[in-house]
Amino acid sequence: MRYEASEMLISWMKVIILAALVILGARQFIYEPVEVHGKSMMPTFEENDRIILMKISEIKRFDMIVFKVNDDKNYLKRVIGIPGDTVEVTDDQLYINGDQAEEPYLEENRKLAKHLGYDRLTEDFQELTVPPGYYFVLGDNRLNSVDSRMLGFINEDSVIGEVKFRLSPIEHLGPVQ
Repeated sequence: MRYEASEMLISWMKVIILAALVILGARQFIYEPVEVHGKSMMPTFEENDRIILMKISEIKRFDMIVFKVNDDKNYLKRVIGIPGDTVEVTDDQLYINGDQAEEPYLEENRKLAKHLGYDRLTEDFQELTVPPGYYFVLGDNRLNSVDSRMLGFINEDSVIGEVKFRLSPIEHLGPVQ
């Protein structure tokens, strides 16, 4: 009887250890939970929102990513330009590869900027070409965002992952659009 109990205990310990290894491995290589800090992506993301990053996603234009700026600071921004794109803002209008880009996620911030007396949400900048291996990123809260306008192009090696899912607040739980 004791032999069966110890054998069952060892079996359960193996299952628990294997499950822990799978979870830790997935967290290391596939996904990572992150807490949002700062106002640069408001109202899309608010302070202390919790999100899940996928580390194995193919990054596309308008995806939201988290990337390292230095060893102790991570930023959450929206990818505007991918390698080879030309990016420009004229009269508060974004142009990608010469085509006017729609940015519906900026509407609330545009209204707020006008209410605060700003003529534009985004200051003009001349056409830039995104080099291979880099991204051009902007925050949704353009009046309060440290992004590629200040940081320059973001090296793809500094990308931690793409935002895929919101965990909190609970009323916004679900996949991120």
